[in-house]
Amino acid sequence: MKKKAGRKPMDVELAAKLRDSFIELVSDGLSARKACAIEGMPSFMTISRWLRDDAEFRDKYRLAMELRAQKIDDDIDDAIEQMRYGDLDAQQARVVIDTYKWRAAKLYPRFYGENQKVEHEHKVVSFVDELKLAAAQIEAQKLEDKTIDGEAEEK
Repeated sequence: MKKKAGRKPMDVELAAKLRDSFIELVSDGLSARKACAIEGMPSFMTISRWLRDDAEFRDKYRLAMELRAQKIDDDIDDAIEQMRYGDLDAQQARVVIDTYKWRAAKLYPRFYGENQKVEHEHKVVSFVDELKLAAAQIEAQKLEDKTIDGEAEEK
């Protein structure tokens, strides 16, 4: 039986440098596939494996995606400036800005998304039970009002 030619394991230091470089590229606004297309960067499959197997790298990637969304927010500001100075037509600016807004919402929905999460707790209470509780509190208050503080003398 023939053995498959396996991948040559990557040097640990080189892998760490490549991971950091990849995270930096994504933070600066590149997509994962575009970052992987740069010569010397690992393949998209390698990045996918790192994301699947390495929790620390996965957390750094999530942060990089949030930073990428903030970069898109900066790009929206640039489009607004271009429109103000006449370099971009208002309709073109609207299309560009709407596209950037959509992308930012997909990359970092918690911050740039349009959906808001509203939490509400509803406690089901019986009206009769509440009336009984109120009556008991009133009776307890009446008993307190009839109680006389002091010492009793014995004869």
